[in-house]
Amino acid sequence: MYWKDIGYILTENTNISELHRPQIQYKRKKVYCNIKSIGQSEFYQAQVSGLKPEIKVEVKLQDIVENATHFEIKGKIYKILRTYKLQDKTEITLTSMVVNNE
Repeated sequence: MYWKDIGYILTENTNISELHRPQIQYKRKKVYCNIKSIGQSEFYQAQVSGLKPEIKVEVKLQDIVENATHFEIKGKIYKILRTYKLQDKTEITLTSMVVNNE
């Protein structure tokens, strides 16, 4: 395995602003990964449950962060739908997020 792509595992931190509004910030950890496609069977099974998986990445098992909620790759932030541990790596299934810039 080449681990040719670079991504960031994100852990969400919520702070309260002076106006008492939540502000979400992310703690980032750089990881090397491989981008994989969503299998046809997996895609349709997720659709039945109302989920829309878009991309899957594979990272080394030792790079996983506890309480990770998001993953950034190629400048886009995705929400983590599911993680699946294999022998020495983890597959992370991702879905797009809707960003509301107010």
